[in-house]
Amino acid sequence: MHNQKIAICFATKGAKEETITWNSLHDKSEDLLKNISIKCNEYNKKSLQECYNVFLDDCRRDGINIALLVHDDIYINCSDFESRVIRSAEMFTVFGLAGCTTCKISTPALWHLMSKREEQRGCVAHGTKDNYFYTSFGSLPSRVLLIDGVFIGLNLSKIPKDLRFDESYPSRFHYYDLDFSLECNKRSIKIGVVDIPIIHSSPGLTNPTSEFYSGQQYFINKWKK
Repeated sequence: MHNQKIAICFATKGAKEETITWNSLHDKSEDLLKNISIKCNEYNKKSLQECYNVFLDDCRRDGINIALLVHDDIYINCSDFESRVIRSAEMFTVFGLAGCTTCKISTPALWHLMSKREEQRGCVAHGTKDNYFYTSFGSLPSRVLLIDGVFIGLNLSKIPKDLRFDESYPSRFHYYDLDFSLECNKRSIKIGVVDIPIIHSSPGLTNPTSEFYSGQQYFINKWKK
């Protein structure tokens, strides 16, 4: 999979220049920006599910091989980002940085709370590019059932065109990742966690909203069978 066309997408409530992700990409060498196209949904009011579905349609139209769906607050902490992405897409059809090998649907419906510690895989750093710490969940690369939505990579040559993010969710920014993972598993699509160093500036979910809880109930009703 050499000379692959890669595109990265993120959404933000303000201007792209104000995001860590945009600035991180532009901190890298010019060669990186030549080979990776960037799509940012600025001043976004749409759900991530809708943003990502439109992006994937655009990628297929433009002949993109690998699509990356990321949060707007990640710093890419490696100089060989492109080659790591390509290697990851060779190993797994869908890949992330952290996840779990099994899942028992329950509340709170978060992947790291619906799985046992020994069933978790991957590694993610949190903090800033000048001061960060690693959270190691388990070995990688590794096949998993669910991946966290901070970073989702897709080898589009192996993704059915009718596989989409569920836009019916009442939560615009939650459960898109877990739901998509389970949809992939229904179709026997290979999901894994890989070694692509990033730093996530957010500690994760700290103050759940009513929208989050609505999404949680939708998720449980859909998958707890």
